[in-house]
Amino acid sequence: MKMRIFSFAAALFLTWSAAAQVGMNLTLNRSVYMQYEPIFACVTLRNETGRALVFGEDPRLTGFILFQITDSRGRIVPKLDGEEISVTGLIIAPGGTRKLVIPVNRYYNLEKSGRYRIHAYVSHSVLPSDYKTQDVSFAVDTGAVMLQRTVGVPELGDGPKSDKAQERTYTVRVLTENHNKYLYLIVEDETHIYGVIQIGRMFASEPLRTEIDMLSRLHLLIPISPRVFHYLAFSLDGSNIADNYYKTTETIPSLLRDPMTGRVFVAGGTQARPGVDFKDPKAGLLSAEDVVEEDIEANTPEIAPPKASGLVGLDSNPQPAPTLPAE
Repeated sequence: MKMRIFSFAAALFLTWSAAAQVGMNLTLNRSVYMQYEPIFACVTLRNETGRALVFGEDPRLTGFILFQITDSRGRIVPKLDGEEISVTGLIIAPGGTRKLVIPVNRYYNLEKSGRYRIHAYVSHSVLPSDYKTQDVSFAVDTGAVMLQRTVGVPELGDGPKSDKAQERTYTVRVLTENHNKYLYLIVEDETHIYGVIQIGRMFASEPLRTEIDMLSRLHLLIPISPRVFHYLAFSLDGSNIADNYYKTTETIPSLLRDPMTGRVFVAGGTQARPGVDFKDPKAGLLSAEDVVEEDIEANTPEIAPPKASGLVGLDSNPQPAPTLPAE
């Protein structure tokens, strides 16, 4: 599992007009994002119409939830061609509240670094007017390079061999948000980004330990406390192939590479138990796949954003925008 931890603000502020029939709120899971990282918005809708609010295919039930995003110069961020936010099948009972989690960078071009403002609005055929949320600010950043390793891509199997050796680069970047420094792994080559994965937070100024194995896979040992280390390994496509924790005993955990086979392994220490030896950073979090029905696909001709993955912290009972089953 690719690890990327998010948290939505727990406070709920509904925006009302004097005769509002729908209360709305918008929160983002972060205030600063790594470039090409999925950006999740949680839209809260409260139905005060006195009857069920149904989003259906019938013209009498037509409704939309959309966003307006502007950059630091006030220019509207364009919507990506062919991508539509569907809420067909959504039903909100009278007085009921629903929360929808939407990956907004699937629908809007947010690849450029900079600051942005976003609000959501709802439109429905039974409502006397449209309703909108407050504006929320966020930033997209490239972070600072902490370390970088370029490796060759192994030619495996009986397929055709390339005349020129192919290369791929692992880069660990540091993204600062408030007082926190998050570590990201970027896997890329000259034309594609294969993964943007949050791998943890910096602990003091302790360095990461890295090794490359015989299949050009990256192994990381990340200190998360004075005695506990997070061991992660990733393949060339950004897939997570190892995710364990180790603690110091009489010996300190370290990465070793067998010079004969190229195999990389953790030596020293012993495995640590989440919730016993350290606070489990995954406790209470959902996976992105639980709240997003469709993976994020390539929307640009040269650089494809990574698929939605990892862990998402939400305030309560989120759900993806539903799709009405085919009849």
